[in-house]
Amino acid sequence: MGRSPTKQMQHKPAPRQATNRQLDPKLRDLVGRYDHVSGLPNRKQFIEHFHELAQAARPTLIMLVTLTDARHYNEVLRALGIAFCEDLVRCGLARLETLVDPDLTIFHVSLLSFAVTLPVDDTAVVPPVADAIAHAFAQALTIDAIPIRIDVGVGLVPFNPDTGPAESLRAVLVAAQDSRRTNRHVSFYDHKTDAAHLRAFRILADLPRALAADDQLSLHYQPRINLQTGACHAAEALLRWTHPDLGAISPAEFVPLVEQTALITPLTDWVTQRALQQNRSLRDAGHALRISINASPANLSERGFHDVLLGHCDAAGLAPDHIELEFTEGMLATNAGLAIAQLDHLRSAGVDVAIDDFGSGYSNLSNLANIPADVLKIDQSLVRPLTQAGDDDFLLRQVLAIAQGLDFRVCAEGIESEFAFNHLRELGCHEGQGYFMARPMPADRLADWLEAHP
Repeated sequence: MGRSPTKQMQHKPAPRQATNRQLDPKLRDLVGRYDHVSGLPNRKQFIEHFHELAQAARPTLIMLVTLTDARHYNEVLRALGIAFCEDLVRCGLARLETLVDPDLTIFHVSLLSFAVTLPVDDTAVVPPVADAIAHAFAQALTIDAIPIRIDVGVGLVPFNPDTGPAESLRAVLVAAQDSRRTNRHVSFYDHKTDAAHLRAFRILADLPRALAADDQLSLHYQPRINLQTGACHAAEALLRWTHPDLGAISPAEFVPLVEQTALITPLTDWVTQRALQQNRSLRDAGHALRISINASPANLSERGFHDVLLGHCDAAGLAPDHIELEFTEGMLATNAGLAIAQLDHLRSAGVDVAIDDFGSGYSNLSNLANIPADVLKIDQSLVRPLTQAGDDDFLLRQVLAIAQGLDFRVCAEGIESEFAFNHLRELGCHEGQGYFMARPMPADRLADWLEAHP
């Protein structure tokens, strides 16, 4: 029996629409020169315009207007969809066009950014149009009766033909991003802040090579002392990085950068495995020490992190109670349910859990009773001021009382004087670490230090 005409029609290939590759070359070139959302000349045309400006002698400023930052845009995109966001861009452009001289060309150079070249008398002076734009965009944009507050940035950089269009756009984007940290929301390019951005980028770009090398990353250990007996029973693993060109990079600089990227997972793995291997060596030498490892919010937000940690512990031939995991209480603001579940699992397995830096700006007393932890580490900001009798210790006493009432072991960080050591011991603080007892040191020196401080 033959197929019916209907079935034959169902299987007939539909005619294909022409793609950009199939378009006439002249038409394809035209399509690639204009932004599909705004209809404005795009980055390609800006580059051509830049080279044309090189022939002009009049002073010129490149101005970049970014409607909002990427994070806010993604929040709007997630809540209201791509069509709404495209309308948001077009609405922002409509407002911008009322402020820019109609004789000037506005270029749509990226998703949220528009560039204009301004002929000026003095490239060191903010042109009135830049302030007018910042002021106008302080008011919400209304799309489909929904008012959307945006965080506009206006960046300025003097036109320099030697700099080139790509580098000029990058510099003016840096200025626009920096402008959001000012009340004026207008900023000239600043080489110093840009250098900091470039350094941050290089740090992140070079970290994978550091992880693969054997002479850049290392761990130092700071002993934790029982304040009542004076014995050392634990040490905190602290990461150090000696870059071949940049020299020593503080973890306070590179760890927050890494935490914003997927690199935090291999970095934490490196620290964990190295710390556990060195703890195994210390135990083989007769030092029954617990090693404390710091976790980031990203780690505890990764499903299966607890299993990975316990697997590393088993591979090193250590029991779970040979390690301690430190985290800052503020990290529970992100995916708290998963983080708490993983901490519960680790505690059940025998791992000690410590709340780090308690008493800093993240502390929340109402949550303290519900956090699965064994140790509370008092932030050094409450301890370092203790240098002599009469120094204010009110907050320290209150934190100690609350922690002891909740049955935490308490460790004070930042003990730097004999008075602080003795005072904390008198107040009933269980443990402490700080320069008064010992500075952080490499693993081999820690073994020698332990021999000298049995």
